[in-house]
Amino acid sequence: MHILFITSTYLGDAILSTGLLQTVLKKNPNAKITVACGPVAAPIFKHLPNLEKLIIIEKKQFSLHWVYLWLKTFFCFWDFVIDVRGTGIAFLLPAKKRKVWQSSKTERLKVHQIAKWFGLSKTPLNHIWTDKQHVDKAKNLLQQKHTYIAFSPAANWDKKCWPLSHFASLAQKILKNPKIFPKPKFLILGTASQQKEVDTLFQKLPEKQTMDLMGKIDLLTLAECLKKCQLFVGNDSGLMHLAAACGTPTLGLFGPSPVKVYGPWGQKTQTVSLNEPLDRTFKRIEKGEDVMQDLSVEKVYNAAKALI
Repeated sequence: MHILFITSTYLGDAILSTGLLQTVLKKNPNAKITVACGPVAAPIFKHLPNLEKLIIIEKKQFSLHWVYLWLKTFFCFWDFVIDVRGTGIAFLLPAKKRKVWQSSKTERLKVHQIAKWFGLSKTPLNHIWTDKQHVDKAKNLLQQKHTYIAFSPAANWDKKCWPLSHFASLAQKILKNPKIFPKPKFLILGTASQQKEVDTLFQKLPEKQTMDLMGKIDLLTLAECLKKCQLFVGNDSGLMHLAAACGTPTLGLFGPSPVKVYGPWGQKTQTVSLNEPLDRTFKRIEKGEDVMQDLSVEKVYNAAKALI
């Protein structure tokens, strides 16, 4: 049985489809899976059981990347094409069965929308497939003597970012509460290209209790590191969804993005968001306001305590 699974270019959206893929794999344990996704999301599928092929879709002018995907998939007869991206390519491929995503205006978590669309009675947890090498690397990197707390202070849009000064103040509050956070050590997460954006945060945190992981390790080793963390605090981003998928207690910070749709999904997740409609938030951004400033350190700290 050959299954084609087309998912997102973006890391976060691709992660939100992994629960469905894991469910499909369990129901079809002997199936050979081909996954098509963007380059940023590709690592999370490299160790998928029964992976036959990983097709990386690099965006091209005039939407030629879809022509590339069609050429890569047309000359195989598929038993099942699952298009979570909603590209419509499934209709142009030889296949016994097709399932193509159709967008919904409902204000439900995207994972619930995906589960309902596919006909699942229960929304599965998302899943990250890693290898022993990633487990070993994480074990060598993080010693058990600390309470590891992951901060993800960057995002793909600066208006979604909680102020760095607030992250620093949150760290100070955590340091002052050893009963709940014994021997804390802060892991700062992000990409190498985001390093300059958050440099001032490193200056405000105690050096001996801070570890810079921005672009320093691969995504799957990072996933194993997150499994060792007692808490993740971060903006709405792919790394937030990665933490939730890893089972890390995850606190997502939301401003100008729909928390009811893109909030973290996992066994232990929580969000702190602005208490106002999104249209009002965007109007304030147009006026030059830093809306994320309104999420107080105290509110985030109390949510973090309650979460763990």
